[in-house]
Amino acid sequence: MHEWRSHTAEIELAVDADTPEQVLAEAAQALAELISLGREGEPQNRHVAIDAVDLGALLVEWLEELIFLADTEGFVLERVDDLDLRDTSLTATLVGRSGPIEPLVKAATYHGLRFARDDGVWQARVVLDV
Repeated sequence: MHEWRSHTAEIELAVDADTPEQVLAEAAQALAELISLGREGEPQNRHVAIDAVDLGALLVEWLEELIFLADTEGFVLERVDDLDLRDTSLTATLVGRSGPIEPLVKAATYHGLRFARDDGVWQARVVLDV
């Protein structure tokens, strides 16, 4: 016997901003607010460089990097410094601290992904698997 049961395991993040850089910074802050249970210790820096095929994929890769750092090091973002976006590549300095995280975010997905300018506003939508 088998049975299908519905299971809510995803949440969608929607970001509207004036620039693509602001979308990326806001998405990073939103993820940090979602997973942080507290921050401990001295501030730490992480330098990241990410390349992707388009802005949507760049957003997914950006969030995946933050999820990886949280999962493997307990690194919780406090702010993004020196975010430099060039077409579909970015570099940035992440400033954060170690701390417990919850819920565990498994991945940023391509399901329903959107990152585009509409009526003068940059809009992004990305689904997170939790």
